[in-house]
Amino acid sequence: MDPRWIVIVLANGLLIFLGGQFNHYLAHLPVSMFLGGLCLPVAGLWLRFRPGFIAMFLSGLLLDAARPVPFGSSALLLSALFTCWHSVRTRLPRDGVAPPVIGALLANVALFLVQPLLLGPSAALASATSGRVLTDLLCSQVAIVLLGPWFCALQEQALLLRGVNLAEEARIPGAL
Repeated sequence: MDPRWIVIVLANGLLIFLGGQFNHYLAHLPVSMFLGGLCLPVAGLWLRFRPGFIAMFLSGLLLDAARPVPFGSSALLLSALFTCWHSVRTRLPRDGVAPPVIGALLANVALFLVQPLLLGPSAALASATSGRVLTDLLCSQVAIVLLGPWFCALQEQALLLRGVNLAEEARIPGAL
């Protein structure tokens, strides 16, 4: 079995931990950040389907453990987003910083807006009427733009330490 998913899950666990710590420091302000969309880009662009799906499912479970949502909802959403991304990734550019960051922004919006619907209609309506939703979404998106290049580079370097060179594999036809 391909051990790449372990590296991705560990890096995503670090991201979830650091995001929780940052939200702890923001607790005295009426704002919070959601960085769940950053878990997806490296796996979506460069991992094969099975290890990427495993990584996204386990990362979603880690994300659920830290949030007041039904357990498994983030795992299902991240897995579904990964499946969609994996099916269209041959038509997406892979070079540079922009594709993973734009993908993380889109995934974050999807996760941010769909998860309240899983809590039920009353919770979704309550969160939709709150002015804080837009503030939280805007702060989350700005944080993803700032942290996205660093986090993607962190995952690529962690994979390189494991002996996986994504740049070389991207040049081999049929490797990914």
